[in-house]
Amino acid sequence: MILSLTITEAYAQPLGQETGFSRQLRNQDDQPLREFVESKENIDVRRKAQNLEISGDVRFEWTSIQEKGVALYMNPHSHQREISDRLHSPPSFYQDYRNLRGGKHVDYDNLPLSVNDFDVEFNLKIKYTFKDAWAKAHLQFDNPAGIKGRNPCFGSFPVFNQEGSKVVKTVPRDSRLAMKGSGEGMFLTLKRAYIGYNIFADGKHRLDLEIGRQKLDDIFDSEIQFSNRFDGALLRFASALEDRFDWYCLAGAFVIDERVNHFGYATEIGLLDIYGTGIDLKYSFIDWKKRGQNRCFIFNPLGTQFQNSQVTLTYTFLRKIFCKEMPFELYGGFLINHAAKKTVFTHGKKKNLGWYAGLYIGNNVKKGDWSFDIEYVGVQAQAVSEYDVGSIARGNILNETLLDIIEESFSHQSFDSSSFPSSYVFGYFPRRGNTNFVGWRFEFLYTMTDNFSVDMVYEFSNEEDQRIGGPHRYRDFEIEVVYAF
Repeated sequence: MILSLTITEAYAQPLGQETGFSRQLRNQDDQPLREFVESKENIDVRRKAQNLEISGDVRFEWTSIQEKGVALYMNPHSHQREISDRLHSPPSFYQDYRNLRGGKHVDYDNLPLSVNDFDVEFNLKIKYTFKDAWAKAHLQFDNPAGIKGRNPCFGSFPVFNQEGSKVVKTVPRDSRLAMKGSGEGMFLTLKRAYIGYNIFADGKHRLDLEIGRQKLDDIFDSEIQFSNRFDGALLRFASALEDRFDWYCLAGAFVIDERVNHFGYATEIGLLDIYGTGIDLKYSFIDWKKRGQNRCFIFNPLGTQFQNSQVTLTYTFLRKIFCKEMPFELYGGFLINHAAKKTVFTHGKKKNLGWYAGLYIGNNVKKGDWSFDIEYVGVQAQAVSEYDVGSIARGNILNETLLDIIEESFSHQSFDSSSFPSSYVFGYFPRRGNTNFVGWRFEFLYTMTDNFSVDMVYEFSNEEDQRIGGPHRYRDFEIEVVYAF
């Protein structure tokens, strides 16, 4: 584990704003802090056990993914013209609606795209609580399945001088005939790492402070947003009004991009089991907006124009199924992005709404338990950030965004009028992104033993507005086996 963390840090260092050496110096604890940390290392494990919680799970997953959408092609005749002809008139392009996975289709690295995806995953969670404070960490290894051998198809072979002390030339190396594998054994993610402290609690009111990394959906409730990280500080307050309802309030600030001092802010208020009816009502607000330059020196970039309000309503009740009393949960939510603007990308309209509704039956705790969830979802193009959208999404194997702008030479081509802008913005294509979809999701989970379960998911989505990115079809069937301990 320690070795893996060290390797991961070595690869991650260039992504930050420090050199490896300056990071090393900063991570050297001064004597007071070093003595404090080392004092905890000498505590006997048996004394720690009453405060320590360790859990985890092992997973193996198979997913069959189908995706069909608009793709960009170069006209083969223009590609075959003489170089002198290409200098006077740029090559022409055309669009086509086709499968994006399977067959001979490839990704940006010209590697084949299969409809099958296999993953091996291990999660380790540790929590330590003592008196009024606690700390929690979650490490996740999520690796693609397959044998070792992700060697490239081409490369170079060195030719040495007679003494072997110098490479005098390199010759092309063709390794297409060698066996290839897709497996990896090093992808490690720090999913959660935070510290909590109870500021006060009197039996009716409680105020906690948490600092560090969590997931947004650990904190705030939604089916269509909060899929990104929360690296920041959070205040949690909980209270109750006797014979009326329990209620809580959350408020936090988190880092979005440290290089340009871009921070996000979020809050949520919830009323739980109102007057004993089983109804919960929640309201949340999150602000992603960047005021000023982003890291590409663009002022007030459109991709950050998200100030989302969401109202969520849940009704929980009990009903008998096959002579067994089961919990039922009817839920739904409505979202609006107040910061959305009319743009050429959305054809002069605001596409800033999101919604979902579903029914959840059952609860999985022990052997023989099962649950079933059915959900209808809709997310317009400007409703949620493409980096925070939840639920089904669209696959988007080509990793396009709504705001992709193609170079100026593309403006000379005769694109379809439905996708060509009418302003100074140059040609853009095909603006698929991760939002702009409506669809259904079905999930069935069966617990075979107290620790072992099988999860099956089927989901599909279509475009919400075909004028944005053209027609698009996505469907996904997944089977995952999970052993939790």
